[in-house]
Amino acid sequence: MNFVHKKTLPQPRYRQIYDELATTIEANRPLDGALVNLGTLAKIFKTSRTPVYQALQMLEADKLASRVGRKAEFIFHRQSGQKIQTPPMPVRYTESDLRLFFKNVLDTEKQRSADLHQDIEQQIASLLPFGEFWVNEQKAADHYHVSRTIIRQALSKFAERGLVGKDYRSHWTVGPLTSKMLNDLFMIRSKLEPLALIEAAASLKSKDIHQCLERCYSARDNANDLNQENIKQLEDDLHVHLLEHSKNTSLLRFINQSQLALVVNDVLAKPRNTRPFSAAITEHIIIYEYLLRGAVEPAAMALETHILLSAKRTTQRLKALSIFPMPPLPSWLTRHA
Repeated sequence: MNFVHKKTLPQPRYRQIYDELATTIEANRPLDGALVNLGTLAKIFKTSRTPVYQALQMLEADKLASRVGRKAEFIFHRQSGQKIQTPPMPVRYTESDLRLFFKNVLDTEKQRSADLHQDIEQQIASLLPFGEFWVNEQKAADHYHVSRTIIRQALSKFAERGLVGKDYRSHWTVGPLTSKMLNDLFMIRSKLEPLALIEAAASLKSKDIHQCLERCYSARDNANDLNQENIKQLEDDLHVHLLEHSKNTSLLRFINQSQLALVVNDVLAKPRNTRPFSAAITEHIIIYEYLLRGAVEPAAMALETHILLSAKRTTQRLKALSIFPMPPLPSWLTRHA
């Protein structure tokens, strides 16, 4: 997938930051004469200092900013192309002050981060059944136009869920995904998730269960039109959002670490361009109907049965995948010989 970190044309990170700084400065009179710190702006944009510094240098060339001596501080100026007059007492803006002006930027950064995580996750998951691979942090950073810190943070989150690991030299590794590994994970889930559901039941609201159930009914009636987003919603409803009502945080952490199958399940269905999810929908419905009747123990037993049946279906898909070619390898992944 050719990932574009910004929603428009692909641009270097420093150029994106420059555009957003210039637009915000010109649109907000209070920023005229504002004294800002390089490190503070890096926190605002959730990136390293280097692309922010490059953006500030471009602003300085356009007379939209001026550097304060040799410090990592700059003063904003709204009128570009004119002679800069540094105010005698510039107003220092803290991170909380700047967040008021960069709210749209922060929302955009949040979406960028979500898009980046989703794309990396899909790239990794699609290759899990095809062997072992190494992740090159720097190449991934270059590919997505972000710092290595951002890539490392994403990989650390994936490691918590078992999507990536580390070898004896602390290199990030991907795969291989085997039938035994999947079966082990499903077995763990079949024991832990019912426990979490029993604990969560007392905090569940009937309207929330009804909403989940209605989505299942709709999916059952439109099974041929289900897409990846629909399936993810259904899976998250039952295996994530419902269980989050449990107050046993340690139990939820162990469950999260065993839910690798939720990521790879859809990947295994893609080569055949199918969505074999009808049986799972029926099983979801049974669980929700038990919960609505207050039958928590039967609901937990139905959840355990559902997970074990899902294990069989997923293992079958994994075996069938061996006849399909490996997807293209991203520039930041290298196959382990």
